[in-house]
Amino acid sequence: MQSEAPGRAVATSVSPSRLDPMQAHPATSRPADTGRAALSRVSALPLDSFRVEHLDMQVRRALSAEGVADELALADRLAGDPRARTRFRRSIAVSVTGPFRDPQQFALLAERLLPPLIAQGGRLRVWSAGCADGSELVSVGTVLDRLGGLDRAYLLGSDLLAENIARATRDEADLPPALRARLRWEHRDVVATPPPSGRWQLVLCRNVAIYLTRAAQEQLHRRLAAALAPGGVLLLGRAERIAEPAAAGLVPAGPHAYHRAA
Repeated sequence: MQSEAPGRAVATSVSPSRLDPMQAHPATSRPADTGRAALSRVSALPLDSFRVEHLDMQVRRALSAEGVADELALADRLAGDPRARTRFRRSIAVSVTGPFRDPQQFALLAERLLPPLIAQGGRLRVWSAGCADGSELVSVGTVLDRLGGLDRAYLLGSDLLAENIARATRDEADLPPALRARLRWEHRDVVATPPPSGRWQLVLCRNVAIYLTRAAQEQLHRRLAAALAPGGVLLLGRAERIAEPAAAGLVPAGPHAYHRAA
């Protein structure tokens, strides 16, 4: 488990089966590859976890943008062009975010969800699963500071894209020291790998499941629910919900929010 002591900026948890695009150069497509298999391997993304409709649309756009005829040719282009590979990865693992995105949800956090968690006392562990460039987690930290809970917080952001984690780490330099000291970042496939160690009082996973297959959504939601401490809160995106929360030991706590039963 990574240290929770202030001053350590980055925690890394990379599945050995995943190629880190920040450290390695993928091989070109192989003769036995199908186009989609070649794209998955070259991009180092688990494409079988994403909805077919989403994949098809993004692949069509990439074929047009890169000026190639088919998926094998696209895989070869991505293998030889790091910028094209980054563009493709970001189009699949959608990383649209920004400070206080969806203000209604941050109002829900500030007014209803966070105050009871802060009132419990003790460590307040917050996990942003699919954190993109870190804006969401920084925004939560800002709310915690306003509510007087930042000094007891441990804030962890995980993302599938190593380049997102690199950006979140760089952007820390512009933050207030008290907030920066509470932040940690790691590279993690939140669908395919277990949650980070320990139990979490607040888990945010917004606008991740909408791009996934039904099976991947269900697996993700099970993992998120299991990561919660008793009484902990899970907040999903405004277009997301859990069909049978009781089966995961959850009860509704607000729009797109769930408590873990104590």
